[in-house]
Amino acid sequence: MDHFEHVRALVGIDHVTFGPDTVYGDHVGLHDVYAANLSIASSRARKEGSARDEPAASPEKVPFVAGLENPTEGSHNLVRRLGRDGYADEEIAKVMGGNALRLLDEVW
Repeated sequence: MDHFEHVRALVGIDHVTFGPDTVYGDHVGLHDVYAANLSIASSRARKEGSARDEPAASPEKVPFVAGLENPTEGSHNLVRRLGRDGYADEEIAKVMGGNALRLLDEVW
């Protein structure tokens, strides 16, 4: 939430949204796959000729972020927190998907 508040203060409520990187199931395992194949370190290692399956440096691994263990809990808890923090329904709708939909509509 601190990062959300920081970005909202920088760019405004019309330009922020939530996109928690959680899935149903083993999202830590998914993080491991992403880190091994999509991290900057792994891409640099491949560019320098290292073996593809060589372990790459990865951010510190955490099992989950409390309250965001899966998409359902995450969305419910984010809405609760935003309401508790005094955000209006219109603002909550924007950051919970409305801003993303508006941007996609503008681009497409």
